[in-house]
Amino acid sequence: MTVIARNVEEGRLSAGGNKGGADPEASLRAYQARKGRIIVRTSVFLVPLVALATLRNPVAGLQLALGGVVGVLNMLASMHDHERYLERKRHRAVHVLSVQVRIFAVGILPVALALRLGQVWTVGLYLAGFFTPLVLYALEYRRSILRGDF
Repeated sequence: MTVIARNVEEGRLSAGGNKGGADPEASLRAYQARKGRIIVRTSVFLVPLVALATLRNPVAGLQLALGGVVGVLNMLASMHDHERYLERKRHRAVHVLSVQVRIFAVGILPVALALRLGQVWTVGLYLAGFFTPLVLYALEYRRSILRGDF
């Protein structure tokens, strides 16, 4: 058996084995900093768009702003929930239930508001605002990987 085949069989991908790795404290600090940057970037990105949308249609501006705020809150709640689950401070059933309740809550809110105000098409703007922080986080995470911040 070759060295590479033996290493793969033993669960290692490289021939040299696992020597060191990322500093967990530095990774955690980078993670916390990314969360803060995303809140600011979401605000900077959405505030002018909300202003423009509000000038055209106040309900559209409201839905976009609401989507952005709920998107940031959902992102932070999801991250906190996953952190607690990974630290074994939350049971799997409670974790799954909280995720499903959150999905239901953030999904019903824009539809109820749009139906109440009679402008169902604005749900799309809510969804755009809602997913903005998640897209910005994914782009920031990719950028940090390419920079080698881990």
